[in-house]
Amino acid sequence: MNMPHPDLTNTKTGWEPLLVAKISKLPPPFIGLIGIIAGALGVTSFSPFHFWPGYFISLIVFSLLVLTSTTAKSACWRGTAVALGFFGAGVSWVYVSIAEYGQVGSIIAGLITFAFVAVLCVFWALSAWASWKLIQRFQKIPASLWVTLGLLIAEFARSTLFTGFPWLLPGYSIENTWLFELLPVGGIWLTSACVVLTSSVIASILLKQTNQLMLVFVLVIVWLGSAYLSYYPVSWVQQTGTLKTTLVQGNVKQDEKWLAETAGKSLAYYQQTTIEHLDSELVVWPETAITYSYPRIKPYFEGFSKELEDTNTTLITGIPDVSEDNKDYYNAIWATGNGFGLYYKRRLVPFGEYIPFAQYIGPILDVFGMPMSSFKPGDENQPVLQVGEWGIAPFICYEIVYAEQVRRMVRDSDFLITISNDGWFGTSFGPWQHLQIAQFRAKEAGRYVIRATNTGITAFINEKGEVVAQAPQFERTTLTAEAKAFTGNTPYVQWGYWPTLLLMGICVIFAYLNGLILNRKNR
Repeated sequence: MNMPHPDLTNTKTGWEPLLVAKISKLPPPFIGLIGIIAGALGVTSFSPFHFWPGYFISLIVFSLLVLTSTTAKSACWRGTAVALGFFGAGVSWVYVSIAEYGQVGSIIAGLITFAFVAVLCVFWALSAWASWKLIQRFQKIPASLWVTLGLLIAEFARSTLFTGFPWLLPGYSIENTWLFELLPVGGIWLTSACVVLTSSVIASILLKQTNQLMLVFVLVIVWLGSAYLSYYPVSWVQQTGTLKTTLVQGNVKQDEKWLAETAGKSLAYYQQTTIEHLDSELVVWPETAITYSYPRIKPYFEGFSKELEDTNTTLITGIPDVSEDNKDYYNAIWATGNGFGLYYKRRLVPFGEYIPFAQYIGPILDVFGMPMSSFKPGDENQPVLQVGEWGIAPFICYEIVYAEQVRRMVRDSDFLITISNDGWFGTSFGPWQHLQIAQFRAKEAGRYVIRATNTGITAFINEKGEVVAQAPQFERTTLTAEAKAFTGNTPYVQWGYWPTLLLMGICVIFAYLNGLILNRKNR
């Protein structure tokens, strides 16, 4: 049974009936099309496009469609439409990975990609449904705040459940705005909260809601505070030294990387290139640059490691490791020469490095002939790598998207390092989105990020989140720069989620007080 539509002329809600009526009279397919187009437009806010208003437009349309829905079911489907456009365009690189390297053909790759996008859409759909319900139940709280809280909770769930997929979070859309300066204060979740709240309040103002004053006041303070930090930056961390570093980009084709005839040639190239850069204190190879297992390669590397140590050079490389009984495999980073440490990747990519519910899904993928991996995750508490006197927090590929994992390891590090093999993404904009995420981690932590990849984008990112050196994609090359070491912790490293929770708590209190004031005036 459908719930009755709220009285849009009620002064308690303050909704403008004319605009609501116009949207409500549109045919459902047309509304769905508007949602899909608006969602797809949001992708332009992220790298490599950097058109920051795009995502705000997506969320404004999302809010308008939810707020003008006549039932919770309608709100759910409208939210799904926006999500379909956004995730369908935003993670389209998944299709590239499956179609080109999954050995299943374009049709099956398209179906798998659509299924993945559909799962992501569920979070936004539930957010729209729950927001609509809460708006009807608690009308003293502005509808825009319920939309904000609903979507933020949905995005947090998307980022954590089943290892999570915290890609294209709202806060990543603001790199070229003042809000970027809030990253050291509250991280990606604070910027995400500001983006969603700003968009939903704008939507409510377009609908002429009269109970937005206190939320507008909070947003003005936040945006002006961001502007102040932009023009008068605060030094949260202190530089302690430099580290001459060379990144080696092997540009090994993904479909040839693990072939026996390629492994030896690739290793020879990496070794020879490293010997040519022994004047660097650190040389970094990308993820699984060595395709031989760690137990097999370590004895072979004894002489090479000694040569590195004699020249005060540390080599950090990606390498697979295997347990003594040959049952468990790990995606690892190894430091040798004038450094030491072996780190196992903690956050594995579903279907890329392990199969969720393998006993059920594995046989299905086996029927389609899709190759499967079965890596094991490393322990939660692992030490940083040592490079001479410096501590380097390591992250393999996808791990750099987990802000909290990075935050927990920053305290013991002077630099952050991420190695990746973005060859899976081909010429899509996946590698550019991945690079942008690394820039946000650098800004949050107040640390240089050293990023070595197989096919690109290999880069150095400073503590301000700026790319200071970058190698071209799809070329076999090296990139050398002075990476700066920093000490000290940003507020985000110290407090984590608390600034975001504080902002949302202030909004709830102010909004409730504003509702009480309006109720008294209407009596």
